[in-house]
Amino acid sequence: MSSETPDQSLHLPSLVIKNFRGIDELTIPRLGRVTLLAGKNGVGKTTVLDAVRLWADRGLNNAADQVLRDRGDSFTAIDDRKKKAIIDRKALFTNRDSSLDAVISIGPAGGSGTFQIKQTKLTDAILWPVEVPATRTDVLDDIPLATQFGNCATLIEGKNRSDGPTPDAVTCNILGPNLPSEEAVELHWNAVALSPDEDRAVAALNLIASATVERIASIDPPADSKQTHHRRLMAMVKGRDYPVTLRSLGDGAVRAFAVALALANSKDGFLLIDEVENGIHHSIQPKFWKMVLQTAQSNNVQVIATTHGWDTLRGFSRALTELELGDTDGVLYRIQRNLNNFRAVEYDKEQLEIITTSGIEAR
Repeated sequence: MSSETPDQSLHLPSLVIKNFRGIDELTIPRLGRVTLLAGKNGVGKTTVLDAVRLWADRGLNNAADQVLRDRGDSFTAIDDRKKKAIIDRKALFTNRDSSLDAVISIGPAGGSGTFQIKQTKLTDAILWPVEVPATRTDVLDDIPLATQFGNCATLIEGKNRSDGPTPDAVTCNILGPNLPSEEAVELHWNAVALSPDEDRAVAALNLIASATVERIASIDPPADSKQTHHRRLMAMVKGRDYPVTLRSLGDGAVRAFAVALALANSKDGFLLIDEVENGIHHSIQPKFWKMVLQTAQSNNVQVIATTHGWDTLRGFSRALTELELGDTDGVLYRIQRNLNNFRAVEYDKEQLEIITTSGIEAR
């Protein structure tokens, strides 16, 4: 384990999760500028990303409900012949314990800046330092919840109500294991077009694309096509006098391009990447991680990514070594699970180099 102390300049220098989904308690003593979480399937790596997502939101934009939608914990109920979306909020709590005594806690070690979630009473007040009224009665498992960040409490409803100083949410972009939609990629592209970040994104694209991409543009369908679909990202490739669609360059190229764009759009915030290796060929992993590490530093982005790929660990290790970065810039943890006992085992840069060259299991 590294002797380095947590970098307090990061949004989350460390992380403690309690009573959240499948994790009853997990402590990650030190997060880096870029943190890679390894481990077998089902050990809770994605749950860690969801926890950071909630912490960054501070209870202001109903991120908890969106996490539940993304994880399939919502369904449609029919009430008086009307369809109503029901979100299974009990699924937020470990063992589905949403009693008034159950509290989800997410934040850095030491308790300062901790984000909490609990069920409210269906009365005019809840048992929190700051009183927040709970005014609606929900059906099934769509229980009313209250959140608290520091001394600010909010009610998770259609519109959140807050008392006291409202903390600002932190920018947090998420890339799942699947390819992002073309609409999402285009939205991120439009935010960086004609800026220095545009060159970084194209360079990332050229890490993987078999052809050399010179320019990217967002183009409307032809005026006479009578098509109603959205604008498309098109690439101008060296040696051709006509543009091609971005997706024609391959899934891996789109993935690398999307990561670079997400880094550009996550300045002073978080970028969370689930199964980061998807679509990234082993031969370009070191270059890919150099791009991530350097851009995260220059844009002040804290990146947390998950993997169960051996090539990812090797590429991450090589990038750290070749860039001569310190232990606070790139950190690797293996998440272990034994029944409900979770543990995060840290590998510093030297240990990471040993396990990747010796074939020691860290996944």
